[in-house]
Amino acid sequence: MLLALFAAACSNVADGNAATSPSNSSEVSMQDAQSVARQIGVTFPAGAKVEHADRIEGRDNAARLALVMSKTDWAGWRATLVPGNAPPFSADANFHLGPDEGDWAPGKASGLTTVQVPWREGNESLNLGYAPTSDDQVRVFLFWHQL
Repeated sequence: MLLALFAAACSNVADGNAATSPSNSSEVSMQDAQSVARQIGVTFPAGAKVEHADRIEGRDNAARLALVMSKTDWAGWRATLVPGNAPPFSADANFHLGPDEGDWAPGKASGLTTVQVPWREGNESLNLGYAPTSDDQVRVFLFWHQL
């Protein structure tokens, strides 16, 4: 399924049909991040700091967010995003976040674990990864895409 998404994205790029709107971490505005969050269908905790927000438009739209938040905020937010019957977070699922590209760098996050869950009645997919940082916080990666 994810392989098909990457193939479609590559095809879109080759055809010149894909548009990516990346954001440098120092340039990410809360307004941009909120816009991406609305597209995904999430509202992140008020204390979260946005490090990356972008959209990938093509045959199947996609969007990515990278945030840093307290472990407490992450525990509460995760409970709203991941159903109880979802598989456990695993490093084996990190590939669901896609490759590192510019400021989007889940591959550089030490201790990263990921889960993929169906989103919006299974018509979309939400991939969530998180890794501990210093100071009782976590870095959270969200990669959403249409199916």
